[in-house]
Amino acid sequence: MSWRVESRIVPDRWVDHDGETWTADRETAGVMQDLVRNPQPLTPTGPWYQPKGDTDPIAVFLCALALVPAPVVSGDPPPVPSVDPGDNPNIVH
Repeated sequence: MSWRVESRIVPDRWVDHDGETWTADRETAGVMQDLVRNPQPLTPTGPWYQPKGDTDPIAVFLCALALVPAPVVSGDPPPVPSVDPGDNPNIVH
């Protein structure tokens, strides 16, 4: 699944994912390297998605949506878990 998150208001802010690795503009990449390892909120107040590692595509996608101003998505992004955690062990309350 390859996808891209771009800003509608800041032309030089973006994140690309080629299905295996991600790249981003310098400002976004610097922050993402620290944040992508941490749980990512599925809504502003939780629950949270627990990444499976530094390259977890869902965590990268959620982090990109949070960091890129006024994001717009193209391509085929990963399936983000629904807010209802059910039996998903990657959802933390």
